[in-house]
Amino acid sequence: MEKLTIMHVGNALMLRYVGEITLEITGDLKRSLDAELDGNSVGTVVIDLSEVTFMDSSGIGFLVSVNTRMRSAGRSFYLYRLSKPVEKTLGLVQLLQFFQILADETALAAICG
Repeated sequence: MEKLTIMHVGNALMLRYVGEITLEITGDLKRSLDAELDGNSVGTVVIDLSEVTFMDSSGIGFLVSVNTRMRSAGRSFYLYRLSKPVEKTLGLVQLLQFFQILADETALAAICG
């Protein structure tokens, strides 16, 4: 999946996706995330959404699922640099307050060290 970049920074896992997050891609995103979390001591997951141009309901469901999963495991989950389309979509479904959102590199550095 060439549109997905994954980096480990300390015990944080950073994912960056470029393009549309739709039903066609959410299964691959989930499998990639599961593979990274399996056996790794990841305490925090950060998803960079700055280059996401569109997100459908399955993309929203993916983010909600990851958020719920991480929090129930006692881990942290953050959305980073929301693109305008993603911010608008999450606002329309009233989920902006549901997620912890990092707006810039200073906020990211405080989380990832």
